[in-house]
Amino acid sequence: MVQDRETLEFDIVFIGAGPANLASAMHLQRRLKQHNALSANRIDPAIAVIDKGRYAGAHLLSGALLDPKALEEFFPDYLERGCPVEATVSNEHLWYLTAKRKFPFPFCPEPFSNKGNMVVSLSRLGSWMAEEAQKEGIQFFDNTAAAQPYVENGRLAGILTDDKGIDRNGQKKSNFEAGLLLTTKVAVIGEGSDGSFYRKVCEHFPTDQETIPQRYETGVKETWRIPPGRLTAGEVHQMFGYPLPTDKYGGGWLYALTPTLLSLGFVTSLEPSSPVCDPHRNLQRFKQHPMLAKILEGGSMIESGARTITSGGADAMPPLYGPGFLVTGESAGMVNMQRHKGIHLAMKSGILGADTLFESLLHNDFSSAQLKSYEERFKNSWAYDELHAARNYRKAFDSGLYSGLLQAGLQLKFPALAMADGFGKQRNKKNGGASKRAAIESFTPDGKLTFSKTESIYRSGTMHEENQPCHLLIKPEDIEEICLKKCTLEFDNPCRHFCPAQVYEITADPRPELKLNPSNCLHCKTCETVDPYGIITWIPPEGGGGPGYKIS
Repeated sequence: MVQDRETLEFDIVFIGAGPANLASAMHLQRRLKQHNALSANRIDPAIAVIDKGRYAGAHLLSGALLDPKALEEFFPDYLERGCPVEATVSNEHLWYLTAKRKFPFPFCPEPFSNKGNMVVSLSRLGSWMAEEAQKEGIQFFDNTAAAQPYVENGRLAGILTDDKGIDRNGQKKSNFEAGLLLTTKVAVIGEGSDGSFYRKVCEHFPTDQETIPQRYETGVKETWRIPPGRLTAGEVHQMFGYPLPTDKYGGGWLYALTPTLLSLGFVTSLEPSSPVCDPHRNLQRFKQHPMLAKILEGGSMIESGARTITSGGADAMPPLYGPGFLVTGESAGMVNMQRHKGIHLAMKSGILGADTLFESLLHNDFSSAQLKSYEERFKNSWAYDELHAARNYRKAFDSGLYSGLLQAGLQLKFPALAMADGFGKQRNKKNGGASKRAAIESFTPDGKLTFSKTESIYRSGTMHEENQPCHLLIKPEDIEEICLKKCTLEFDNPCRHFCPAQVYEITADPRPELKLNPSNCLHCKTCETVDPYGIITWIPPEGGGGPGYKIS
């Protein structure tokens, strides 16, 4: 397989063009230029960034509120260079919602505060950062999925990219193009939540480091254009309560990018032990609350998307390095659920990774002992301090909303208590028979305020080559014995509901059958993270496939 591929040699390859890796690539390049300007011992490594999206930013989705702390460190003139900041937070509100009413918090606790933060479109920010990286001389390969790790001499030595032009039966089409082998001294893995390449790397290089299992939430988002006069630019609303029951963690947001352009979305906690839920439907019901319905009336939804969010916190972070690789950003679980932020942490991890890579290039040392300094740098940084201080926040809600609010309040009042090992300890969840088959209420969208999954997929810009192998892998025997028998009996096939893109269907005529619609896939990874039996494996489809976000 390797010998049939063209080989391109690099010193550093960044896998994923998100904020972490783009910040890392730019900071590294700038450090190299500073070194070369002052030293006769020039270092001119070949650096590349690859991304599976069909253009930079196509697969980036977030709220998004940006704490500029890290951006200011490595890119102090970002505003002068045209960074697409939509607005600075002007005022903020925290609400508890019931079905018809809203109850404001009298003040916004400091860890929740967004004073000085910025409202951004993550896809636009990523696109701008990619352009800036290319100006710095970094090669950028879009439409390129990291398919397999190339391991040599006990270390990650390269990346095999995806083949193009394979039909759904696995046969080569007339336009077949073999993937590349990108050899590298170090690969920087920054794929975001539940990265498929990093999962394969972990199979080659298992670790004995003790961490709690990573956990995930699913966020579903829409961008709206509304009539003027209802919001001010930079206005921020964060909400919890309706439409979730009190035993389910989650909440919603509304951010005004301009007086007429807003981002809103809803985050739903989903786990293999409790997979019967519909994140897309939760967002649609959320919009029906009188407060939101009034703001959105007469407006139009212009973009939609979905993505999983890592929420395990500092205790669930994997090792940040291994033989021939570093792990950055959300691939390493760098999300602060207490602040509902991770972009600044991702960028900081990239900066620290770049400092480590610079030292490796300077001394021509790419050993694991040298790469380990990245983890040491991170643990001595403000980013780790922030994550460690908030490490028990998400766990506090495992016993329900009201218990979580009480514990979260105690954490805010007594920060030392929040960092105690036993505080907010994750409970051992076990399924009790009846709760597995929780009912999903019927819902009929009106096409104005609320939308079907089909309409939302259309508004995501999702495109895939139809005639290609299915990228959602389930063994035939698992379909027969688990999907159509065991899962039907125990959970009533929750994949029909938890997938925001309606990829999974169960048909009954003439006999029960699992029908997959992979061309709908939003690449959110909900199915892989929530599947109660662990039989679904998500692999990247042909590079360039997937959503096409522009303002999300």
